[in-house]
Amino acid sequence: MKINGKVATIIFKNETNSWTVLLLKLKSDYITAVGITDSDIEVDDEYEFEGEETTHKVYGKQFKFSTYKKILPKSDSALIQYMASNIKGVGKKTAKKIVDTFKDNTVNVIRYEKDKLFDIKGLNEEKINELNIFFNDEWEKWNAIEYLSNFNISVLVASNIYKVLKADTIEIIKSNPYSLLNFVKTLDFEFVDEIAMKLNIPLDNEDRLDCGIIYALNKSTEFGHTCIELDILTNYAAKILQVSSECIDNAISRLIIKDKVYIEKIDEEDYIFRSSYYYAEKNIADNVVIHTTNQLKQKDYSKEIEKTSEKNDLVLSKEQVKAISTCLNNSISIITGGPGTGKTTIIKCIIDILENLKKEYVLCAPTGRATKRIKETTGKEAKTIHRLLEITKVDDKDLDAIYGIEVKPVEADVIIIDEASMIDCLMMNNLFKAIKANTQIILVGDIDQLPSVRPGNVLKDIIASSAVNVVSLKEIYRQSAKSDIVVNAHKVNSGIAPTFKNKDTDLFFIKTTSIENTIAEISSLLSYRLETFAKFDIMKDLQVLTPMKKTELGTIHLNSVIQDILNPKSSKKNQKELNSRIFREGDKVMQIINNYDKKFSQNGEFFDGIFNGDIGIIKKIDKLAEKMLVIFDENKEVEYEFDELDQLELAYAVTIHKSQGSEFDYVLLPLFTGYKKLFTRNLLYTAMTRAKKMLVIVGNKEIIEYMVTNIESKNRKTGLKQKIIDKINSI
Repeated sequence: MKINGKVATIIFKNETNSWTVLLLKLKSDYITAVGITDSDIEVDDEYEFEGEETTHKVYGKQFKFSTYKKILPKSDSALIQYMASNIKGVGKKTAKKIVDTFKDNTVNVIRYEKDKLFDIKGLNEEKINELNIFFNDEWEKWNAIEYLSNFNISVLVASNIYKVLKADTIEIIKSNPYSLLNFVKTLDFEFVDEIAMKLNIPLDNEDRLDCGIIYALNKSTEFGHTCIELDILTNYAAKILQVSSECIDNAISRLIIKDKVYIEKIDEEDYIFRSSYYYAEKNIADNVVIHTTNQLKQKDYSKEIEKTSEKNDLVLSKEQVKAISTCLNNSISIITGGPGTGKTTIIKCIIDILENLKKEYVLCAPTGRATKRIKETTGKEAKTIHRLLEITKVDDKDLDAIYGIEVKPVEADVIIIDEASMIDCLMMNNLFKAIKANTQIILVGDIDQLPSVRPGNVLKDIIASSAVNVVSLKEIYRQSAKSDIVVNAHKVNSGIAPTFKNKDTDLFFIKTTSIENTIAEISSLLSYRLETFAKFDIMKDLQVLTPMKKTELGTIHLNSVIQDILNPKSSKKNQKELNSRIFREGDKVMQIINNYDKKFSQNGEFFDGIFNGDIGIIKKIDKLAEKMLVIFDENKEVEYEFDELDQLELAYAVTIHKSQGSEFDYVLLPLFTGYKKLFTRNLLYTAMTRAKKMLVIVGNKEIIEYMVTNIESKNRKTGLKQKIIDKINSI
């Protein structure tokens, strides 16, 4: 159903998702219209809307539109009003002169014969150029949007495409719709392929095959792999593209020539990489080997180690002394171990010795939470890798842009990188680009935790190559050995199910019989029961962790439940609703994307950059100004416009993946049911090691025992180990 109407009023527009409520003036009536609109929709402009009439249970009769197009002025009066409303300095009087002079040919004169406009009194060159540019842009834009609507492309998406391609939009799409993937990064192959099929592009079109193989490769590596077996990729691509294996082979050959993909033999089998992953791994391997061959003059640091242990009142084990000495005597070294094995003590001692030796050092970690923890445990400042490298704005979906980004060189004698298991292939590549050959590198991490969110298994691969001096800490030290959390985390890591006590413990298990029962237990623990165990700040010191985002035990639902318990609705608290979520003053929230340009103030100084995983508290919601103030890390003030709130989500409950690099005094962990492939040993191990003082697991023991035996996620396909070995063998 189609209706024509003039926009009388824009009643409401959600700036985040562009959902809009309009009052339309029809010929003899008014109607409310609702749907997604572009930012350019204007009051008094006329549009054709396509959709259906509906009846809202609260607001009554509405027209719900799926798409729309602007009706460009045709009558003399409409054209006069159109020019007068949109061109500054061209009033109705001048506009009427133009229309009276050129009649039905007015638009063509403005667009193609603008010099004729000099005959109109009141127009100068500047105004004539404005008329020409505006009419050309408007006509081209709405012509392009109308064309794209034939492919079920929304006005919003079509407008974004037009902003990039401008007047060439239709021609580019007709000649090669797949080129859209180069211009508009938010589009995916499946979307563009649908357009191409409607244009009768052949299945074996070269552009289609080339883009389709990249798409298939991305899908094959989205679970953390940097490469995939060539024959598996070939069969998969042939199936989804509905062409022969020969077509795929030819396309892969083209992509190799274009340097889009790379094939490497690993263990006598051919693997295919996106070139960015291949070259990133190669650069990491080259730098690792450069550092391993850069032998330092060996020194006995026993006196320095003894001095720092006395100063800090420490009794170091032989294992710890060896780790400190190894790190100080090697150009690159790795410390790995589970909770309670003394990694932090070793770092503190190394820092102390470096300071005594007057050596410049840098501390860094992948996340803001991890850097905060470094400061808490060592008393020293640390930077996120992003801030250390001064990485500016980059599209997180643009693989090639992340690989090729420019970084600031690291000026230091020693760089200590904590939580190194979290660093993915592309970020480690950028880090190595910044590190000089004579800078000592100390990588610290727990390889049994979850690997990086993005593709790669960098720390584990470097260790597996046997090229680097690695100190694997096994001994659990006295204080940690008293912790049932630590003891049982190590059991889980060894493939043994945890055991639970009834008293004198920091690890509790509460059995539940259903999802509803699990949520009820969590609710009662948060409402009053945990208060009987200890006094703590429930917003600051406690965290609910869960394996997933969806389902009733996922973060989305749990956050809603916990919000009602810990920060209920109040007339004294402002709140803002967004996409069925409610943000309320006092809420705990998390930044969920990297925003390199976002400014924040800290102790009176301004800085750039708020990053994925940063957790804060909503201090103020100003509805009049449409702004929200969030405090991160107790003193980092960040102001959000309402149209930026899609960067935040409630953080009473977060996924275990998001918790990496963080520690919390108290953790609640619901484990009752879910997607079993996700429930792995290292997911359980990572969750357990986030808790410092108390861990309460709520659920059933069967799922815990299943997780202990499920090691599937540890097997990532990468080429870094082989590249390091090959590089060493080539020397």
